[in-house]
Amino acid sequence: MSIKERSGAEKFWYAVLCVCLGSGYFSKVPLKKAMSEYGMCEMTGGEKFWYVVQCICFGAGYFRKVVYKKGMSESNG
Repeated sequence: MSIKERSGAEKFWYAVLCVCLGSGYFSKVPLKKAMSEYGMCEMTGGEKFWYVVQCICFGAGYFRKVVYKKGMSESNG
């Protein structure tokens, strides 16, 4: 087997990592956007990019951010 070839197990676990970790990363981006609008943190360049991509995709990032901001505003009481 050459160094460029991956075993079946490596291909499987790579796919799992992409699905699980990618979804976790994309889930945190709208929350981080909401927090940044409250001045609680700053977004990285990558997070800003992916937030825009999520907004382009049917507004998914924006709609999630709205829910997070609503929850944060109610918890500040």
